[in-house]
Amino acid sequence: MMKIPSGKYWIAALVLGSLIDAAHADDSDSVTLYGVMDVAVGVVEHSANASSSFPTTVNPVSKVSTQFQNPVYGLFNGGISDSRWGIRGNENLGGGLNAFFDLESGFNAQSGQLNNAAASLTGNKNTVAAASALNGQLFNRDAYIGLRDGKFGSVEFGRSTTFGFDVITAYDPLFQSQLFSPLGFSGSYSSGGITEGSRTDNNIKYTNHVGDFNFGLSYSFGGVAGHFGDGSTFGAVAGYQNNAFGIQATYYEARDIVHSGALVGANAIDSPLIGTNVGALSLNDDYDYMIAARYVLGNATLKGGYERFVIKPPSDPVTPGTTVNYFGFTGALGNTTTTTATNVYFFGGDYQFTPTFDVAAGIYDTQTEQSQGVLGGNQWQYSLLADYHFTRRTDVYAGYMFSKFNGAAFNGFQSTNYILATGIRTLF
Repeated sequence: MMKIPSGKYWIAALVLGSLIDAAHADDSDSVTLYGVMDVAVGVVEHSANASSSFPTTVNPVSKVSTQFQNPVYGLFNGGISDSRWGIRGNENLGGGLNAFFDLESGFNAQSGQLNNAAASLTGNKNTVAAASALNGQLFNRDAYIGLRDGKFGSVEFGRSTTFGFDVITAYDPLFQSQLFSPLGFSGSYSSGGITEGSRTDNNIKYTNHVGDFNFGLSYSFGGVAGHFGDGSTFGAVAGYQNNAFGIQATYYEARDIVHSGALVGANAIDSPLIGTNVGALSLNDDYDYMIAARYVLGNATLKGGYERFVIKPPSDPVTPGTTVNYFGFTGALGNTTTTTATNVYFFGGDYQFTPTFDVAAGIYDTQTEQSQGVLGGNQWQYSLLADYHFTRRTDVYAGYMFSKFNGAAFNGFQSTNYILATGIRTLF
């Protein structure tokens, strides 16, 4: 497996298990309460005010308006891992068949609030705002039930992650760190550029493995009367992994998906959004494919990958300005009118100096292709994370990410940004 301290391995295995059918390897009858608490203190060079409900408190990844000149200091939720608690269970039904379930809720450790990005969109002027799949649902991270058979694989029903999200967890050079990796911060990298799609409601997800090979399919229903495909998604994964080498390929597509394009401080550029309105929303189709690989060489692990996602006009457009429900708030829905293509390259890895001390580094290049009606540009992120484990449950860390924005797509925005933070995390 990956050369990482046992605590990191525990977290990675939770999601990687969905690829190789190991997440429910315990065939005994059990119900387990588990969780993670992770909070950091740090600074972001350019940012709107922090939000106590936004899943990461601040946004160190997206472009920031030039009106925000000052840094923001404070406590930030989830430097590496989103703070969360959950209940999972397994029942042996006999004959190699097991029933399982998982309920998982993400919250902000420094405020006690549920992760709720939608609420941050409606916050006071100059408050950080961005889309997320975590929008105040009681079990915003996972809510599914399923059956598993040692030969025929597992199938789960409910709210679950995309295969792209699962692969990023294991193949991101910085372990999908929320504040120090763009892949860890934004679910857009796992769901066709639509952050809200990193976790999918009404989803059927099948996974299986044969030896070191794994594969899976997923489909989520849109639930729109008279329009079967509206709001639906399809995903697939195939790969190979052993103790030293792994490679995974994923595909994802969504039809007529609602998306918020809010950015850091976007609600301060025009008028403040306060109360129950999240502002403008977009309806679009999108698709995504990704390939990622890793190789373990002694105490070092190398990781890298390529992803391409495309956002397109919707298959079933709506009347512009239609008022819709957005996670309990209201917004004005319009149709995406241009096609935007984005290419993502990432490379890096980690080195385990001792059984308790690990250092990871990564380089990320997100490129938006210029086309008719779309400005081109790219953003570079350079990340470094040092992690020390006191025990398998508790670790302390320090991380840094520097961002550089280039091209016409970033005119009128800050050309650079950085985050520097140190934190503590414990598992239970």
